[in-house]
Amino acid sequence: MAQDEIGVGIIGTGFGVRVQLPLWQHTPGARVTAVCSHSADRARQVADRFGIPHAVADYREIAELADVDLVSVVTSPDLHYPASMAAIEAGKHVLCEKPFALDEAQAREMWEAAEAKGVAHMVNFEFRTTPARVRMKEMIQDGYLGSLNHVHTTSFGNFVHWTEGRTASWWYGAKTGGGWLGASGSHTLDAMRWLFGEIVAVNATLETFAKEHKPIDEPDRIVADADDTFFLTLRFENGALGAFLSSAAAPTGTGAMRLEAHGADGSLVLDGDQLLAGKKGEALAEVAVDELPDPPVAGDQHYKPFFAWTNHIVAALSKGEKIEPSFEDGWRSQRILDAARASSEAGRWVECG
Repeated sequence: MAQDEIGVGIIGTGFGVRVQLPLWQHTPGARVTAVCSHSADRARQVADRFGIPHAVADYREIAELADVDLVSVVTSPDLHYPASMAAIEAGKHVLCEKPFALDEAQAREMWEAAEAKGVAHMVNFEFRTTPARVRMKEMIQDGYLGSLNHVHTTSFGNFVHWTEGRTASWWYGAKTGGGWLGASGSHTLDAMRWLFGEIVAVNATLETFAKEHKPIDEPDRIVADADDTFFLTLRFENGALGAFLSSAAAPTGTGAMRLEAHGADGSLVLDGDQLLAGKKGEALAEVAVDELPDPPVAGDQHYKPFFAWTNHIVAALSKGEKIEPSFEDGWRSQRILDAARASSEAGRWVECG
């Protein structure tokens, strides 16, 4: 059903306040009507700061508010399932952060529940909106690569070092859905399956090189058991091979992604936000792409793609259109994450298709 102004309730006052809240507030056709934190004081502080009507400390309460049409779940991953399910049961549209769930079973149930309830359901893979990725997909669909042979992606940075003392403890725990594979790898794996088709098997090694950390929410240092590094070998449904190597525990580096795709007829390379292309026997050359418009507020690398994403969501809801990436995409991504973890433990290929 089409809607006019969308009332948005945000669960989570970390990334939810740093990125999502200011951009939702500046999205035409949307209005942030509620904010939720596990701390009632924190929720009230945020609500007062941004002029939000409701401040609550229970995700079940935000789902029941009459002026909330869409619930954005921006919590630690272990709360994605219960918070999303409460919103779905209340008949709200849901935007859920990634990693989507703790496992494939949760992800499947969330997707099926949203479909059965008839609400819009979205996963926050906002980097699909970046012009270089959109243009790359168009060129692939137009046959630029020919038959795909192999894809490889690298990303190395010092995230766990420069965020020391500023990251919550859940990030370092496997049981709470922490780790680099879910935090960063899920974005790139979504991009790879969106661009090149489904991934059907994975052979993975996950490692934790930075063992101890001082989280922002703990008085003492803790021992991490969630991964900060992963090396994945992938097999696509179309027969192509892939490799994805990434670490958040390098001593230096920005973590910028380089993705190379090589087919029978040509190559495409995504180097950060730059797109390069070359046919067989030619040198790579830059492909001109558009720039995303600047949002009304300044921020980090998430701001432009997330603002494009919120505008797309509101426009699609206003027309009653289906929105992607959806909970189905979240489920398919979760299957790959689960398979990678199982593969690392078993030391063998694991199917995920």
